Amino acid sequence: MFRFLKIVLISFCSLAFVNVGKCSKLEKAYEALRIYDYFLAKKLFTEVQKKKTDAYASYGLALIFSRNDNPFSNTDSAGKYICLSYHCFSEQPIQLTLSGFTINHNTLLQLADSIASYAFQNVKHVNTVGAYDYFLSKYYLANKTLINEAIRARDELEYTAVLIANSSNETLKFQMTHPQSEFYTESLILRDHQIYEEFTHSKQPEDYIRFIETYPKNSLVNSALENLFNGFVQKKDLKGLTLFVRTYPNAHQTIEGWKLLFSLTVKDFSFAELDRFCLMYPEFPLKNSILYELELNKLVLFPYQLADYSGFVDAKGKFVIKPIYDAASDFHEGLSVVSKNDSVYFINKKNQNPFNLIFSDALVFRNGIAPVKQNQKWFFINRQGQIISTYFDEINELRDQIYVVKIGDKYGALDHFGKLLIEPKFSKLGDFKNGYAYFTEKGSYGFVSKEGIAHRAEFEWISDFNKDRIAIFQQNNKYGLIHAFGTKLLEPNYDLILKTDSSVFIVVANGQYGFYSSQGCFISSVMYDFQKDKAAEYYTNTVLFRLLKGDEESFVDINGKVVINYGAYQEINFAMDNLYRVKQKNKYGYLDRKLNPVILYKYFSASDFEDGLALVKFKDLNVIINKLGAEVFSSGAEIEKLSKHYFIVNDDMRTVINEEGEMLFSEVDNVQKVNESTFILTLNNGEIKLLYD
Repeated sequence: MFRFLKIVLISFCSLAFVNVGKCSKLEKAYEALRIYDYFLAKKLFTEVQKKKTDAYASYGLALIFSRNDNPFSNTDSAGKYICLSYHCFSEQPIQLTLSGFTINHNTLLQLADSIASYAFQNVKHVNTVGAYDYFLSKYYLANKTLINEAIRARDELEYTAVLIANSSNETLKFQMTHPQSEFYTESLILRDHQIYEEFTHSKQPEDYIRFIETYPKNSLVNSALENLFNGFVQKKDLKGLTLFVRTYPNAHQTIEGWKLLFSLTVKDFSFAELDRFCLMYPEFPLKNSILYELELNKLVLFPYQLADYSGFVDAKGKFVIKPIYDAASDFHEGLSVVSKNDSVYFINKKNQNPFNLIFSDALVFRNGIAPVKQNQKWFFINRQGQIISTYFDEINELRDQIYVVKIGDKYGALDHFGKLLIEPKFSKLGDFKNGYAYFTEKGSYGFVSKEGIAHRAEFEWISDFNKDRIAIFQQNNKYGLIHAFGTKLLEPNYDLILKTDSSVFIVVANGQYGFYSSQGCFISSVMYDFQKDKAAEYYTNTVLFRLLKGDEESFVDINGKVVINYGAYQEINFAMDNLYRVKQKNKYGYLDRKLNPVILYKYFSASDFEDGLALVKFKDLNVIINKLGAEVFSSGAEIEKLSKHYFIVNDDMRTVINEEGEMLFSEVDNVQKVNESTFILTLNNGEIKLLYD
């Protein structure tokens, strides 16, 4: 009974606290608001406000201004009055219910949030720093998520301006004024890169040295050391190498520097010369091992596949390491990764395992380190086989001088020295190309720079960035173009966009195509007939552009000037070796740059000229011709271009010929390509021959 009386008393006192006359006017105002008599409600609320700002009248005015079904609708006014109401109510938090409207802490915040949400849509449309600052100053009662979104959007705009300015001073200003920003950590990485570029833009040794001395904790010190070292190496600068190994004894490159210094100084390996070198460089760390490794480095080996097994042969085609491995990589930094019976390890050119370690997987050495896998975990080792990193669940191959790694279920990135670039925070992270990679979050794609600067995940898909830092993206099943700064060059209005080898994109809409330049303009209208089975290189060779209309085609240059008109030829191909391959009356011939015939139309099939030669078919013969149309070699068997100077004739003898049609080898059983200029031939008798282009 006492508790009931206490509650009644408190309620009575609370109501008594509110002026009876004012309460009556408020009741009438809220009743008018309930029946949508906005004119009367606003009049009464305003009268209550005249003497003193009132929480309940302010709430009523905020309701009126927040609604869009009356002539007083105004989001800014609604925001102003809900803030007044909230602060007045906080001073005297007495809940009232008037004509069905309850005014308390929760309803005030709910209305404030609703008003802010509506205001934010307009702010997003304006999308300026000033608009976001205004929103944050006027709509601070919005929920935390909305406030954070506004802060992030504002900071992103300011940070984008910093990126465009690309000045370490501007980035420092951003850091000083935005210490809590989501972009603060990224700005630290960015400023490291900017300082590095500003100090070393002329790429002189003294610039790198000054940078290392001034900013020893900069994340790009390793890059500065690498560039400084490479400069000394390229010039074979003994003085520079001596300075390097003595000044930076802990640098990754120091051991290689000592090796090069040794090889440049010691020529005949005589005792006197070796003794003189040791006196000059008493701190030389490789007295015992250097000679052995230098001798191994002189040995050139090529990987060779025999049936299902891999080994290595020397420059004379003799086995140095027999084909006993299931797989073997090329030698990188003196070591090859080999696998045998599910074991993976490294071997040197003497077929020795220098570390006496076995792994379940491994990648080749780069910059003195290699990723290896043991017990389901990846980590890095150095050239001594020592573990030099933490453990990872995945390490991808080095791409664009960056390793993509996985820890748990998140992906991040390391530089080519194994130093952290991007914290593992993405659901998926693609390989980097031209400094950028895609990432995914909740099924959507975004992109991130190698400095860790991320563009939010808002795409259905995004391509690699080209050298102009432009990528194709997909939204709502349509395609557009975006710059790495986040600017959309083309809105997603196209059915398809193709990258070419140049700074040009092919855009397709409704079965029609045109050309768009990375410079931000169309080279041609989207009005030509697209053939979806053709690759991008069919449409342009970066100099000329093919325009299709039905069965006819023409060529124009970058300025839109017609080079070859419609209907001139049945088929025309981009010039190679300064000759166009064209088809007329179902026969192929060749024209010069001025479209003058230089080789008559007489071939049933023909390839483009390359390295001064072309493959054609005349009657029943396959023929190699030169640019004068003269026959170099002919055969009834198929002829394949092997390299710049060599061809293989797939006759019964399987013959290799040179560019003059001379036979070099016959009875060729197998051809293995080592690189663009080296081939290993296996003859039917088992003999191994090396062919150098």
